Amino acid sequence: MEDNNYRHEEFDDCFLCKHPALRHVLTGLLVFLGAFLAFYVVSDWHFKRMMDPSFYMRRMDKAVMQREKNFDKMERRALKQQEWMDRKAMKMQQKMVHNASQFINIEKTDDAYRIIVDLRPFDNDEKNVEVKTDGNTIIINAAGEKNTRRKQEIMKYSQVFAFAEKIDTANISKIREGDNYIITVPFEE
Repeated sequence: MEDNNYRHEEFDDCFLCKHPALRHVLTGLLVFLGAFLAFYVVSDWHFKRMMDPSFYMRRMDKAVMQREKNFDKMERRALKQQEWMDRKAMKMQQKMVHNASQFINIEKTDDAYRIIVDLRPFDNDEKNVEVKTDGNTIIINAAGEKNTRRKQEIMKYSQVFAFAEKIDTANISKIREGDNYIITVPFEE
């Protein structure tokens, strides 16, 4: 048998050639030993790395930095939301003041105060406007409904007017002129 310049006669006294089962067992044993040593080396490296204090310090530093970033994000988000809510509240307050100044005005004449109430937001009915007196103050309460296709809005308004001059609460007059309800509060003599 001449195959690739190999002559079997030269190796006939080989121990493994006479016992092929032993050859397979030894090959399997060498493969197992190589795999075991590779696993041992890798697990030893990993174990030594995990037991190294600097490894844990780096992991803790990363975790602390990540938590600080997350906290900063949450804080910025909360500040933005608070600023947005403050702007919205300020706009609503300005709108209310603007709306209130649109339908209630006060004028001072030589002998009296004139409080002019626009009745359109209050169902154009003077019965929806209530005037109370308490010493040198006048309290105006007004309410009205506004129906739209989607919803019903109820508007209530209350304002207290405190006057520096003495007022004559017994002689307060109320007159309706068109859409205006004029409350005249005379000075006390």
